[in-house]
Parts: sequence; C-alpha cells; structure tokens
Amino acid sequence: MEEHKKFGATDLFVLLAILFWAINFTFIKLALREFSPQQFNGIRLFLASFILIFVLFIRKEGFSVPKSDLWKIIVLGIIGHTAYQLLFIHGLNWTTVSNTSIIMAMTPLFIALFSTLLKHERIHWAGWLGIFISFIGFYFVITKQGESFHFSWEASKGDLMIFTGNILWAVYTVFSKPFLEKISPIKWTSLTLGIGALFYLPFAAADILRLRFNEVSSLSWAALVYSALFAIAICYVIWYTSVKRIGNSRTAIYGNINPVFSVFFAFIILSEQITFSQICGAIIIFGGVYLTRSGYLWFKKKEQPTNAK
Repeated sequence: MEEHKKFGATDLFVLLAILFWAINFTFIKLALREFSPQQFNGIRLFLASFILIFVLFIRKEGFSVPKSDLWKIIVLGIIGHTAYQLLFIHGLNWTTVSNTSIIMAMTPLFIALFSTLLKHERIHWAGWLGIFISFIGFYFVITKQGESFHFSWEASKGDLMIFTGNILWAVYTVFSKPFLEKISPIKWTSLTLGIGALFYLPFAAADILRLRFNEVSSLSWAALVYSALFAIAICYVIWYTSVKRIGNSRTAIYGNINPVFSVFFAFIILSEQITFSQICGAIIIFGGVYLTRSGYLWFKKKEQPTNAK
C-alpha cells in the first residue's frame, strides 16, 4: 500500500463518492414509491454488474482468479452484495434517510473491531469507551421522541436492519483488503458484485416478473439508473481504490460526513424532519467514532512516562 499522509486526489474522489451516496438515499426513497424493494434492488444490482463487467471486458483484465481464492470471493460477494443489500433496501424502506445515514456513520467502529479481531491493530481502552458511547448514540437515534423506548420489531426493524447491514459492510471492507493487493479495485468490485447479484436473483425474481415497466414513471427509472451507475458501479470502485491506497480506517472515516449531506437532501426533497433525539444521537455517535479512531491518542500521550533527566 502506498503511503498517502496528505490530503490528495484519492481523498477528493472519496468525498465525491460520499456525496453520490448521500443523495442516493433520497433517490431510493422516491423510487420505492413505485418499485417494491426487491424490484428496485434486483434491477439495479444487475445493471451495475453489467456496467462493471463491460468496463472490465474493455480493459481486458480478464476474470481469472487463483482457485484457492475463489470460495473466499464467493463468500465475500454474498456478504457484501447479497446479504448487505437485502438488509439495506428493506431497512431504508422501513426507516428514514436521516436514521439510515446516521447509523451507517458507525462503520469505522466495526472496521476497528474486525481489524482488532484479525490482529491488524489493537484498540486502546479509550477506543472501547468510544465504541460504547456510539451505541448510546444509536439508542437515541432509534428512540422515537416523546415515547418510552422499547425493542419493538415493528417500530425499529428498519433501523436494526441498517445496523446489521452496516456490520456486514464492515466485514466485506476489512476482508477485501488482502485481495486488493493482488487485483485491481474494478476487477474486485466486478467479481464480487456479479456474484452477489447472482445470489440476489432468487429473492428478487418473482417481484421483477410482476413489474409493469410502463407504469413506472421516468423519475423513478432515472433514480434507479443513477443508483446503479453512480451509487454502485462508480462509488464502489472509488471506495475500494481508496481502501487499496490509503487503507480501511482512513477511507471509512469519510463516512462520517455522509449524514450531513443525507439529512440535507432528505429535508429539501422529501421534507424529512430531523428530531432532537436524532441530533443528540448523531453527536454522540460522532464523538464515539472520533474517540475510537483518533481521540484515544490523546490518552496514550498522557499515559507515556516522561524520561527523567
């Protein structure tokens, strides 16, 4: 991996991807007024896969991978593009854009956890405190303002699906890193997305066959094409190019900016209102993420003994 200490082109492209993803949440909510979740997601996954495979074919990179890696690629494709997408599309359908984006800001915490489990890094006690604090923030986000909190599946199923999908996305990101040392980000994304879309087909086929294409508005079709081309095909390549160049943690931290844009677009286009409990939850989550990813260094400096002269 190249060392990129300063803000550069890679960082700019990741910020562009975050902007694409932020408005994508709102576009999906608009499209789901006319598509079922499985119709929308099934079509966009196959469209995005076709785009990437076509680009890979034009680049003449080929599709071959070592046989020893094949089963791992299949498993990660299912985790990152089948299971994750099932949870994401139903979760977003059942919750708000604001909640979705705030919960997904917890991604760096899960990446830190899995990196620790894989012994890539160790989490300082202050980092563990940051993780605990972020879960308190999650509590505030999924609590309905003015209501007593209770774990009702009907009330919280969308938020819990986004939360679980977030964990799967972190697993996919962390375990992708070794493969990106051997193959290009576009090839990695094309292979895993193609596999994920293939395994997604059984969940979406019946809904797609029932779809009356001519009854869907041009606006919803435009949202679907945008989501396939920009939010998946382009943004996934940008994301894993960044993972390859600057690493998991530095890439993931940019996700903290996503809620700012997402809430803005949801307010402007969907007239979504953000509640006081959501604002509190977002602040707490961001504080926990900062403590886990960077803030713990302040405590480490305090703990270092000074050398007597």
